[in-house]
Amino acid sequence: MASPTLQDSMDTKALPGATDLKRALVDILYRRQFGALLIFSIDSLNQAPGDNVGQALKVLNSIVIPTPESFHIIEDKIIVLFDADEARVCEIPSSLPAVIAEQTGHRVSCGGVKISSEDYGLHPQMSEMIFSTAQCVLARAQQHAIPHVVWLTEKSAEDILSDISLNFFREIARINAARVQTMTLESRTDFLTGLYNRRGFEAVFTRMVRRAISNGNPLALYYIDSDSLKAVNDSKGHDAGDRFIVDLAQVLNDMLRASDLLSRWAGDEFAAVVENTPRARAYAIARRLNRAVDERTEGTISIGVYHGVPESTEDALRKADAALYRVKNRGKNDIELADPV
Repeated sequence: MASPTLQDSMDTKALPGATDLKRALVDILYRRQFGALLIFSIDSLNQAPGDNVGQALKVLNSIVIPTPESFHIIEDKIIVLFDADEARVCEIPSSLPAVIAEQTGHRVSCGGVKISSEDYGLHPQMSEMIFSTAQCVLARAQQHAIPHVVWLTEKSAEDILSDISLNFFREIARINAARVQTMTLESRTDFLTGLYNRRGFEAVFTRMVRRAISNGNPLALYYIDSDSLKAVNDSKGHDAGDRFIVDLAQVLNDMLRASDLLSRWAGDEFAAVVENTPRARAYAIARRLNRAVDERTEGTISIGVYHGVPESTEDALRKADAALYRVKNRGKNDIELADPV
């Protein structure tokens, strides 16, 4: 039978269910206050008549479990969630299964995760990982008929948990590494167009400038400004303005090669770089970009172009910006080369 997931639940008047557990676990991880998650399996539930769950709950609540932190996940399983500063988690006796059996007559297995760490992060997969790991610990306790509480800790004493512990920490590392990679990508990507944002552009452009200086091959930097976004926003609203920016980005992207650099620099400003290109071709590319936007969108663009081997990234950007400024001053929808010869 497959192990239950956090989405599984059942009606019970005794305790909150799996949905509440999921919310509580996500919240406690978000607050970086996770202390422990302990699962109780009432192994003898189906072997005796009566309200066995209710009887077991009374005993459990009287010993260690405050009701708001307890959850009923499946017929024979109860989960307790502890904050990092919850002193009671340290007071749970190892002999708790025997205590419960003595007071209720029911055999209970206990297993869980007791690793308080900020390494969990905020990724949604962490809650599932902790929950499933605790189930694995419980299953191992049942498999080996261990009569005491079995914890997965940073240095678990139980040899039977070594593989679970290894997988647990390996999974934390994998999830966090994937999250870091995603966050790095998101921090360098414009949410609307999917292009590099200014931060992402500057990182790549810096490498391009170093290559140009090293090999002496000129590059072309295009500083592009929409002439029409304000008019679109004023006449049709900002949703239409966003669609216009997306369309503009698509046209620019279509006109450049995959190896070229394109970014959304700011609200209606874009920057593009083409490496190792002669001056005449750099100008021709600017003309194609200008014409394509005019033909395929409801607006136009102005472009300032720097061409050459720059002394620095700042040097190229400053000259391209100055060229764009001259275009805007004389009427827009045109191209200006920096330092024309």
